[in-house]
Amino acid sequence: MRKRQSYIISQSWRNLFFLNFRIDKELLSELLPSYLEPDLFNGESYTSVVPFQMTNIRFPITPVLPFSNLTELNLRTYVKYNDIPGIYFFTLDSNHMLGNWIARNFFDLPYRFSKIDSSYEKKTYSYSSDLFELQATVGEELKKNELENFLVERYSLFTDDGKSIYQGKVFHKPWSLSKVDDIRFVEKLNSKYRLNNVKFESCFFSKELDVYFKPFKRVGTL
Repeated sequence: MRKRQSYIISQSWRNLFFLNFRIDKELLSELLPSYLEPDLFNGESYTSVVPFQMTNIRFPITPVLPFSNLTELNLRTYVKYNDIPGIYFFTLDSNHMLGNWIARNFFDLPYRFSKIDSSYEKKTYSYSSDLFELQATVGEELKKNELENFLVERYSLFTDDGKSIYQGKVFHKPWSLSKVDDIRFVEKLNSKYRLNNVKFESCFFSKELDVYFKPFKRVGTL
């Protein structure tokens, strides 16, 4: 695991699906903040829609927080800031109002409240919200290829507060992924954020991951 001392908050992520889409890199560049550029894999740019459950949220000196169980659905893309690879979120939807308020006001992340339902039965998982529906069956372990490593092994995110640019760093073990044997989905997140004409590329699953965030660092100005 990467070094995790001096973390500001820790979380456990469970039952994650990564639905990955190719998108025109010029369009993506137009929709990103000016301080970011698309990070490309073999000349292609990508977005991912990621539903999952978040648990065991805590600060270093606190027990698990009372809003420690929520369901999240995010739309992310892959970027560079001064040649540093990372993630940019167009939205992070969750079904917990207090958690959303804390994330928006203390971390300047674009959280949006949404009623998100999830269920699990016999390796079949379901997620449902106003902009997304998924039913999928998980299969055997997946050995990550270069594209899958590009999409998941990222340890920085970038955001801003309208005046300054911030980098958040996250530390965790390398991702363990599984194949998705059968999937049915309807997603409207990409189009809501003007990420039009995306092409579905792949889907994979991760059962669980414990993550640790270091304090966000101011790295530039707007």
